[in-house]
Amino acid sequence: MPGAASHETPRPEAAGSRFSGRLSRRLLGWFLLFSLVPLFASNTIGYLKAREIIERLVDRYLAAVAEVEARHVSDEVERHLSSLEMLAAGNQFLAAGLERLEGQPTTNDMGRVVGRSVLQEYLEEKLEGSAGLEGLYLEGPDGTVLLAVGHVDAGSLKPRGPAGGGGAGTVPGFAPLADGPDGSARFRLAVVVWDQGRPAGLLAGVVGRSSLATFLGIPRHLAGTVESFILDDRGRPVFVSHPHGPVDYARALATPLTRAAPGAHAHYPDAEGQEVVGTSVSIPGLPWRYVTQVPASDALGPLWLLRWLSSLLEALLLAVLVAAAWFVSREMVAPIRRLVAATRRVAQGDLGARVVVRSSDEIGELAHAFNEMAAELAQASERVRELHRREIERAQHLATVGELASGVAHEIKNPLVGISNGLDLVRRRIAPDPAVDPIMDEMSRQLRRIEGAVRDLLTFARPATPTLAPADANEIVRRAARLVLPAAEHAGVSIDFRLEPSLPELLLDEEQLRQALVNLVMNAVQATPAGGRITVSTRVHDGVLETEVKDTGRGITPDDLQQIFKPFYTTRHSGTGLGLSISQEIVERHGGRIEVESKLGRGASFTVVLPVQPVAAAAAHKSLEVPA
Repeated sequence: MPGAASHETPRPEAAGSRFSGRLSRRLLGWFLLFSLVPLFASNTIGYLKAREIIERLVDRYLAAVAEVEARHVSDEVERHLSSLEMLAAGNQFLAAGLERLEGQPTTNDMGRVVGRSVLQEYLEEKLEGSAGLEGLYLEGPDGTVLLAVGHVDAGSLKPRGPAGGGGAGTVPGFAPLADGPDGSARFRLAVVVWDQGRPAGLLAGVVGRSSLATFLGIPRHLAGTVESFILDDRGRPVFVSHPHGPVDYARALATPLTRAAPGAHAHYPDAEGQEVVGTSVSIPGLPWRYVTQVPASDALGPLWLLRWLSSLLEALLLAVLVAAAWFVSREMVAPIRRLVAATRRVAQGDLGARVVVRSSDEIGELAHAFNEMAAELAQASERVRELHRREIERAQHLATVGELASGVAHEIKNPLVGISNGLDLVRRRIAPDPAVDPIMDEMSRQLRRIEGAVRDLLTFARPATPTLAPADANEIVRRAARLVLPAAEHAGVSIDFRLEPSLPELLLDEEQLRQALVNLVMNAVQATPAGGRITVSTRVHDGVLETEVKDTGRGITPDDLQQIFKPFYTTRHSGTGLGLSISQEIVERHGGRIEVESKLGRGASFTVVLPVQPVAAAAAHKSLEVPA
């Protein structure tokens, strides 16, 4: 084989230089792309993952703080309620005082000593020992405030409703009161004072904004820079741990957490425009929500520093990779250019083109692989030419056979008709004879076989162009099966139908398609032993009509599957071997195909796949001719 040096054709230097520069830039670009994209992607994914982890930890930390404080607030309210209940439980002094204040006769001995001034001194003494309460008052069963001590106004002591809802009234428990003079929310604690098993009234304490922190026992600084808020059922602040200025207690707090479900997390700017991370939880048993937030700079500051450092390192690495990529691309251009030149020569038909292998690296392996490919390509080209020559000869042979078969079939057809008619005439003229009748029947069968073979030869030699017209595919299947049904009953084979109802009307050549289906069903009958079953089904999906003929016969060997559609190929002692060839020709002229699946001993399945052609096209043309 000629050497590589003798085959290389020098190219103009200018063109080579342009190619070299273009390839160098492309290699440089690809090298940088595949080097930097994974780097940037990994850094970005790492940063986002780290941010996600840190944000999740911050959210969990804030949620844990909020949960603890919310439970603490609920416990403090319960503790104060318990203190009031202990004060009111069995207190005959208070019960008698309530009766005296309402002008009713007392029912216990305390009625002789209790009076308004004595009651007031008693309540003032209890108020001094109750941290966080602005005042105490007694309320009658009808809701009338009978006596109040401390910094409270009896006219503003009507509750808006019990905790958790409901209307106003004398209801024990924790409930909001009318807003204070500065618009801040106030609340009351109320317990029932019982007198001999009946409610004598309520003992209630008032909690205002100034005393709420003491009442709830909340420190102003929970942990570090974490800020906390308590919001009422209107979203207004009840408690603020870090007021950076005057707080408008009459307006809802400007945070998305007031509209979010309890337990939600959010990033948002606070009142001073600083980005914060916050969460909120419900306070058990109270119409309040506890909010904790921390500045994003404190929570995510280390992450931002990591992002800046990562960007700096990426920039430095980019500079190093650019230099390395430029050097590598320059080293790869020259051998690749030689490979391209040899490839072009092969494309022009010079299968003897080779390149010199000058290195043992990947480029050298590529050159060696190219030489092997060129050698194999030359051998494959020779084999293809030989196969092409054989196929041409086979095609010419089949054409000659087809012409011969057509001529022979025409020559035989007319004598067959005469013999068949003569045989029918003889049978009508002679009397039935047990010795002659079997011979006559056999002659009729053999004549029908010859007629079928002649018909198959004519169909194969001169296939007709299908004439498409609207047709019912299910009806075609039924008619084809009826033609084969006598043979199936004689062979002891049953035929089942699974036809999809309401198939759309399709454009088909009804006569040709029925002939193809008769061939497929007859083959299935001949391949199925007595007691077997053949299933014929139709279905439409994905724009195609599938007609399947499935049997429970002996199946088809893998070798026969490669041959069954070839003309004159048959595995039976009878028949011409043209049935499947004719069926395939008919289906292909309809623009479809036949699919075959089979396993030895488990039967075979032939599926005719036809495109669903719109019947609307037939409205303008009563029949359409499809070219062969």
